[in-house]
Amino acid sequence: MNGKGFYNFFALYFKECKKVLLSLTFLLYTAAIFAMYYTQFESEMRGAEIEPKPGLSSYGTVVREVPEVLMPRALDTLVQEYQTNSYVAYPIGFYKEVHLTGKKREKMAEIIGELTGVSREELDNFLEGDKEDDKDNKFEFTVGEEDGLRKDGDNNFVVDGNGNFRAGELDFAEYPLSEEITYERFRELMRKADDLIGGGSRYSDKYILHNFSQVPKTYEEAMAEYQQFIEEDKITGAYARLYCDYIGMMLSILPVFVAVSLMQLDRKARMEALVYSRRISSAKIISARYAALVSGMFLPVIVTTVAAQKMVMELYPGAKMDLFALARYAIIWMLPAIMAVAAVGMLLTELAGGLLAIFIQGAWWFADVFSGSLTGGIRKFNLVIRHNSLYKLDIFQKEYSDFLFNRIFFVVLALLLVALTTMIYEEKRRGRNIGIRALVKNYKNQSAI
Repeated sequence: MNGKGFYNFFALYFKECKKVLLSLTFLLYTAAIFAMYYTQFESEMRGAEIEPKPGLSSYGTVVREVPEVLMPRALDTLVQEYQTNSYVAYPIGFYKEVHLTGKKREKMAEIIGELTGVSREELDNFLEGDKEDDKDNKFEFTVGEEDGLRKDGDNNFVVDGNGNFRAGELDFAEYPLSEEITYERFRELMRKADDLIGGGSRYSDKYILHNFSQVPKTYEEAMAEYQQFIEEDKITGAYARLYCDYIGMMLSILPVFVAVSLMQLDRKARMEALVYSRRISSAKIISARYAALVSGMFLPVIVTTVAAQKMVMELYPGAKMDLFALARYAIIWMLPAIMAVAAVGMLLTELAGGLLAIFIQGAWWFADVFSGSLTGGIRKFNLVIRHNSLYKLDIFQKEYSDFLFNRIFFVVLALLLVALTTMIYEEKRRGRNIGIRALVKNYKNQSAI
């Protein structure tokens, strides 16, 4: 590309930028980003994180796979839900109350029977009010110090002087676990129970630890976490991940609206024929338009990143920070999302129309948001990445290679989609009908014949 070519490209780029920045869709997009920043991220920043002090009664909880805790808790909840025939589930991220009937209820009774040795008749009698008759020793479940568990006088978990987790006398369930049930078999039965409920229940692999195996965090654990926050994350790294968690969710859906709006602008203004007749190449038109979309939509990210950096510095005056962490995370984490969603919007609008582009991107976003976890679980091909915590750096570090692969993948995918959009655009400029509308039109013509 010679000097004149560069001049023409940038002239076109600035024209496209003007279209993007002055469009109503972009203004709504910007308002949504700012709203997410102020209502979600900024609301989390109520004060600076404080160093844990020894001797406190509680340092919060941590999810840890402790079978002695998880098994009776999960069993207790499963029995209660069976007795009320009301199971809580989140199959697609939303609350759902499930009621089992017929064979499914019988199979659930069989699962509980294997776990406890209690027959369905005994379970149903308990439900009908024969609790006092049936509540003998076989329905009591207590764990004492011989099992390595202890509680204080208020029935709360406690930590011994060595910082080891202990609890005691857990009256978790009316029905005791069978001594023959191993932890592996228990988890297998929980998966079967989850399948009967329809997936997404408390007993699924995704939720079971969070629901039933949260144990008290020790002072040593709390202090190690805080030191990691200060020394490894240098404060801003932690806030950068939380910022990207909230804003990144919006950037995985909103750019499609701006892209669709820009691609349809020529049609609405009846400028399509004029654009097609110009001598400037399709590659320059689509590239300039795409660059304008991505750079324009990244502007609100820059503004909110600067605001976040300023706020963190005010919370921790004089602290040693990584001053580039927020900017670095914003580029690596969120720019690929904007690129991918904008490219999808451009391609599908050119190929099939704006409504279908919005529908497909919305379905993709919905599936990603409600299939992942709030923290961790980064997969190589998930558009939405979550890390809704100032801590848990170790989880992010373990998945960092997948994170980098994920973001690079979406950058490459975006560029390929833009190239495909250019090809379709060029074919249309040459008068060839391409896309779903063309297929429908051809089908109608053939049917008429």
